[in-house]
Amino acid sequence: MKNIVYHGSLQGNIKKITARKSTHQKLCIYATPYETVALLFMGKGKGDLDTMIASNDDNLELIERRPGVLKQIYDKEGYLYELDGSTFSHYDYLWSKEVISFETSIEPLSITHIPNILDALEQKEKEGSLKIYRYPDRPKNVPLDNSDLIDKYIRFEKQGLTGAIDDLLEVYPEFREEVEKRIA
Repeated sequence: MKNIVYHGSLQGNIKKITARKSTHQKLCIYATPYETVALLFMGKGKGDLDTMIASNDDNLELIERRPGVLKQIYDKEGYLYELDGSTFSHYDYLWSKEVISFETSIEPLSITHIPNILDALEQKEKEGSLKIYRYPDRPKNVPLDNSDLIDKYIRFEKQGLTGAIDDLLEVYPEFREEVEKRIA
């Protein structure tokens, strides 16, 4: 049986998935062995600034950081790409649910149209493979003011992700004073 991994996208006409540089500063193709994770990565918002995607004892969690964000980024159609997983591997610097390939491009084995990503995620929640926290509900380890993002975005900037702090302050201008204190 072929090792299958999934890649989620808002685009349905991709003939080849191509490598891109990401927060890890490596040119690669991201995928996941989990359909639910691919659905989570279909949403195109401001990443961690909008939502937090986590796993807690192998249970996936989607945390809405600001009101209305889930509807804004997931209430649209998407596409689930199945890829041959033979060139994908997991590395220590990745989230436990991610794998990457250093191929420059990969042809999909199949494409599944997802009419509404939010509906599909809510179905995954009903099936038990995902817990969705809608604002202001959240796990105890995620502060309601989202201040957990400050150190993370300072770290991104120090790792070479130029503009990370600007992105943080665009969404959360109230963090400016604290960010300046921590980078001084």
